Amino acid sequence: MKRYKGKLIISDLDGTLIPRGGIISKENKEAIGHFVSEGGLFAIATGRTPEAAAGYVEGLPINAPSVFFNGAMLYDWQAGRVLKTLPLTAGDGQNLWPAFAREALRRFPEACLEVYTQDNCHVVTPEENDDPRLPHEYYRYAHTALEQLTDTAKTPWLKFFACDKHEHLEEYVKLAEEMGAAALANGFYSEDNYYEFVGREVSKGAMLSHVREMLPGIEIIACGDYLNDKEMLEAADISVAPENAHEDIRKAAKLQGPSVEDHLIAWLMETKAFKQ
Repeated sequence: MKRYKGKLIISDLDGTLIPRGGIISKENKEAIGHFVSEGGLFAIATGRTPEAAAGYVEGLPINAPSVFFNGAMLYDWQAGRVLKTLPLTAGDGQNLWPAFAREALRRFPEACLEVYTQDNCHVVTPEENDDPRLPHEYYRYAHTALEQLTDTAKTPWLKFFACDKHEHLEEYVKLAEEMGAAALANGFYSEDNYYEFVGREVSKGAMLSHVREMLPGIEIIACGDYLNDKEMLEAADISVAPENAHEDIRKAAKLQGPSVEDHLIAWLMETKAFKQ
């Protein structure tokens, strides 16, 4: 019997598997390759789209259902097939998200606002507001007029994303609460200057429950560094945080490893807790 049969490692990307602005290390790639060759299952869980993740994980043996859009999509990487989506809901016959987006456009003229659908990232703010990361990502995005995206029944929104100064985002969150949009969503900071809304019951951890249903009896080892990873770490059998993780994530994790620059997955496979 292969050594790691019955185990699944699922890892966040940015800040956990990939240093900010960097690439996956040779050490981590080799560790993941060895893990899979010995019967293990490896998946990723990210706020990114599958297309955006592809440029970073090229060559990795991803062989288990993976989580995208911070939990709004479950995706079969090997087959290139969407398994499940959980979009934002409109709310009691209303269509609050376009209305909230219109008001956010008016009140926060410096923000970069993005609507993620299954097929694309739509930037609904002027090009001069673009998040500097956009040209360096591995996915398509389009500057789209918000009015082209208001039929959410036809084109469901999987994620609504804002990039702005943190103090502006605090006001943005208050606006969502005032308009009732926040009550329809799970909202969280994924970076100090990023705030995201996904469906009310959506999180990386909630989607992990669907992975368990598909892979009964599997032992799940989850790795993450930021607040959008908290539910995933709580839902796992073993939770792992790098040294650079947010303080709340370090406290929540069963294991605390080295920083992302020091090859977290390679370290993990040598720990006693993992080998048991």
